[in-house]
Amino acid sequence: MDKRQITFAGSTIGEPWWTTGEIVAKVLKPHGYQVKISNESFSDNNIRWVTGRKAGIGVCTSVLMQSAIKGIHDYNGEKHSGLTSIATIKRPAWIGLALRHDIGISDLRQVKKRKYPLRILASRPDKGLLLDIILSHYGLNLREIENWGGRFIKWSGPAGYVREGVVDMMLGNIYLGYTAHSRSWYEATTLFDMRFLSLDETLITKLVKKYGFKRGTIPHGLFRGVDRDVPTIVDEYLFIYCLKSQDAKLVRLIAEGLDKNSELFKHTRSAFYYERDEVWKNPIIPLHPAAAEYYRSKGYMGKGAL
Repeated sequence: MDKRQITFAGSTIGEPWWTTGEIVAKVLKPHGYQVKISNESFSDNNIRWVTGRKAGIGVCTSVLMQSAIKGIHDYNGEKHSGLTSIATIKRPAWIGLALRHDIGISDLRQVKKRKYPLRILASRPDKGLLLDIILSHYGLNLREIENWGGRFIKWSGPAGYVREGVVDMMLGNIYLGYTAHSRSWYEATTLFDMRFLSLDETLITKLVKKYGFKRGTIPHGLFRGVDRDVPTIVDEYLFIYCLKSQDAKLVRLIAEGLDKNSELFKHTRSAFYYERDEVWKNPIIPLHPAAAEYYRSKGYMGKGAL
């Protein structure tokens, strides 16, 4: 197999993970590398593609990486080891919880009192995952909501549900950029009056501890209806990563290429931040030796780092 043919574990075309793959492809092209970006390695599949050697380089969120390393949540019972970091890119993604104003609910506890047939757009409702934990915190569960006539709509399913007016509640990532995922936020906040709910402090504390999120606030004005800074949780970073066994020359070229062409992150469909005092930091997996060598040579890593 040609070592200059690299598969990059990305996600849906146009999403931030895909865009990251495009940037990596651009910085490697002058060195004769051809990068194929996969759109099948979305969500929790991303890390499996890299540890399963279907892809040589990948990108994912810090929360997902933590789950894989610990073998919890999406990776319960799995073992993913030997992963190393090439670069840490800042890309805040807040968890947004919003309801249509016209249903007259300002607190999820009111759903149970009214036995409201809530139509929920969110990620898959597996036990122990985000939707279930949030509903449970407010005394709800999806089964009883469905018994009242409500329904669950998978976020990554066919588009059009928001435009058709069949969604009452939305729970999902919010980040800058008009992508396949965030399009639903743009449509909902344009076509309908949405009420963005703050997460309870006790719920935030639980999610920070359980998943590794950080406390955060959705910035006021990010979308129509975000009329204040909304307390929630945030996943701030994307990790560009690989196995420790990955070719050192390739890793060095990526680390150096991203650094020398960091302006590429400023001219994309999503908001990325390449920060030289952060790019080498990763609290979950170790930095690849070739990347560490480059960042140290540039003086980005302080004395005693790693």
